[in-house]
Amino acid sequence: TKQIDALSDGTRDQLHLALVLGSLAHRFAAGGSPMPLVLDDVLVHFDDERSLAALKVLAEFAAVTQVILFTHHSRIREQANSLASAGKVFVHDLRRE
Repeated sequence: TKQIDALSDGTRDQLHLALVLGSLAHRFAAGGSPMPLVLDDVLVHFDDERSLAALKVLAEFAAVTQVILFTHHSRIREQANSLASAGKVFVHDLRRE
């Protein structure tokens, strides 16, 4: 087993996101009221395959509660847009044109 500090940034971020989603799923299953999940650039250290997989999980989680993901990374925005075209997510660009 590895200590947390021996993990890469991406693996630590993945672990943290899994723990957050797991704890919220447990809370909701126990009858807790849904509350918005607000995330800020949590996918920045994920590779393309893992960030797309995480976006799909977050899209599924949005069936239970509102999920808001902020990012300034075009790669993550493009992946989210690919899911938006399938009706899974809504992407709102806050950049000034």
